[in-house]
Amino acid sequence: MTSAQAAEGPTKTAPRKHSWSLRTRIVAALAFTVILLSGTIAAIGLTSLQASLIQQLDGGLRALSSRVMVTSGMTGPDTPGGPGGDLVQLIDGPGVASGAVLVHVDASGASGVLLEEDFSTKQLSAEQLTAITSGWSDTPTRNITPGDGLGDYRFHIEQRGGVAMIVGLPLASVEQTISSLGINMALVAIAGCLVFGFLAAWYVRHELRPLEKVADAAEGIAETPLERGEVHLQHAEEPGPNAAGEVTRLVSGFNSMIDQVTQAFRARHDSEEKVRRFVSDASHELRTPLASIRGYSELTRRMSLELPKDAEYALGRIESESVRMTDLVEDLLLLARIDEGQELTSQPVDLTTLVSDAVNDAAVAGPDHEWLFDPEQNGAGAVTVTGDPARLQQVLVNLLANARIHTPEGTTVSVSLSEDTNWATVCVHDDGPGIPAEQLPKLFERFARGDASRTRATGSTGLGLAIIDAIVGAHGGELRVTSEPGDTSFIVRLPKK
Repeated sequence: MTSAQAAEGPTKTAPRKHSWSLRTRIVAALAFTVILLSGTIAAIGLTSLQASLIQQLDGGLRALSSRVMVTSGMTGPDTPGGPGGDLVQLIDGPGVASGAVLVHVDASGASGVLLEEDFSTKQLSAEQLTAITSGWSDTPTRNITPGDGLGDYRFHIEQRGGVAMIVGLPLASVEQTISSLGINMALVAIAGCLVFGFLAAWYVRHELRPLEKVADAAEGIAETPLERGEVHLQHAEEPGPNAAGEVTRLVSGFNSMIDQVTQAFRARHDSEEKVRRFVSDASHELRTPLASIRGYSELTRRMSLELPKDAEYALGRIESESVRMTDLVEDLLLLARIDEGQELTSQPVDLTTLVSDAVNDAAVAGPDHEWLFDPEQNGAGAVTVTGDPARLQQVLVNLLANARIHTPEGTTVSVSLSEDTNWATVCVHDDGPGIPAEQLPKLFERFARGDASRTRATGSTGLGLAIIDAIVGAHGGELRVTSEPGDTSFIVRLPKK
């Protein structure tokens, strides 16, 4: 984490909730379409087959009814068809399927017989006769469930005068055929959908593999630090010759964009290197003349010469400005060395002692502030980290100087030190007026100043926090700041190893 990010808050967007991939969505859409089409075709097929079977059954009913009507003659109440064995003679004949039902209805009542599976006959009960004879309308054919162990039946009625003859055949064969065929079609549809889903998943994955490579390359770029330094961006793998034209265009355009971005970053890096070398070379060249100016001004002031007051003031200004310019040159040289990646010394550093010494020095430099530090209060004791002791001391000195310079008299500055398994944390807190929110995003930029007039009056170069940021980053640590009126904290986290 860079300090700028810490000042501004996280720049990455919150992770999105898990969603289906494009491949999964395409396969799911195709599978749903296939299932829908299969279900529609199966429903239409079963409905058509059922209608055809019912039509065939109706043909059998009409044939049976015609036979019964011809055989009975339907000449009057004394004709065959009265109660008793006459109905048995009408239904018990060649070509009549088992399960057939014959009901005779006239003014004297209703009677009926059932032809069972062994082709014996059975008289229908009163409940069955009531179910069969009631509820008829103008339609000569209808479905009825007689009950008492009989399933669904298809019945046909013929009326002559006051006499009605009703014949029925069971729907069990139709229902069994539809059910068996429906199960078989469902099994075939399921197997087909599974095979289709597997093949579709394989094909879609094969076709979208170049897009996955583009996504991998984009994710790699998103995880690459682009703020500074030389940047190497990954290209997406080129698709094969048989890839779809749109995919080829996308991958080619993505790689062309990466080439242009890489060139832009390379140009930026080269420009930064030139500026860095210029700053380093200029700083080196300025050290000697600045030292000479400072030395001659001090020598002139020490000489026993009576100078006009204006001349003495001018010499004092020359000396103070040479000191300020020397500090600026040293800061620029330090930043240039860190930017060039020059190695820092690495040795065990007693951070508790560094903090204690820095707070004591700050108390001497700023007696108008109240300085607090008690390592035992936080239970830290002796905290040791691995790093460059001189640079870490500079971090603490700059933080405390920043708190002293930019807060009014009477401000309480408290320093705390804590540690866990892998990190040591130093927090510098003050109850001053705070940092304006609009300055937080730029707080760690070089030459950033909250109040130009005040920083010039105090001799600030605007590099103090930038140096802290660079040193902490070179140690692999993190720097954060939180601020509101009466509550400002600079938090430094350093790895212990």
